Amino acid sequence: MKLDEEFFQELLLEADKSERKRAHHNIHKELDEPVQRLCIALKKGTYVTPHHHSQDNKWELIVCIKGGLGLVVFDENGLVIDKITLSPGGSTAGIELIPNTWHTVYPITEDVVILEVKEGPYTPAKKNDFAQWAPQEGDSNTEEFLTWIQRAKIGDAYGDE
Repeated sequence: MKLDEEFFQELLLEADKSERKRAHHNIHKELDEPVQRLCIALKKGTYVTPHHHSQDNKWELIVCIKGGLGLVVFDENGLVIDKITLSPGGSTAGIELIPNTWHTVYPITEDVVILEVKEGPYTPAKKNDFAQWAPQEGDSNTEEFLTWIQRAKIGDAYGDE
C-alpha cells in the first residue's frame, strides 16, 4: 500500500463528508493483529476528546505525514504538561506515547493526515478512557474547548480561567 498524495486526498475527501471531520483507513487486515496500523485524516475543527489508553501494553506512535498537528499531553487532572507541534518538515514529525498518557490532538492546518501505530489486538475504548474534565464528543462546549486548547500553555487547566 502506498501512502501517497492520491491516498491522502481520498482519505481527506472522506473526512470532508464526515460529521466528525475525520476519517481513518486501517492498514492492518484484522483487528486481532499484534500491531495496529492506520492512517487518520483530520480536518480543521474536528474534536478528539482527551483520552488515554489504559492497558499496560497500549503505547501509541503518532507520525504526522501531511499538514500540521497539535498534540497536547495532560496529567490525570487535566493540567497541560506538554504541547507539541507535529509536521512532516518541522522539528518534530512524530511521538511515541507510553500507556496511560492523557492526550488529544487537533489540526493546525486545514488538512492533516497522521500515521498511528499501536500494539494490538484492537480493544474498544471504555468510558473511563475519556477525560471527565473535558467535554465529550457531541457536547455543546467542544468548540470552546478547541479554542482553549490551541492557546493553552503548559500549566493551564481547562476551566481555570
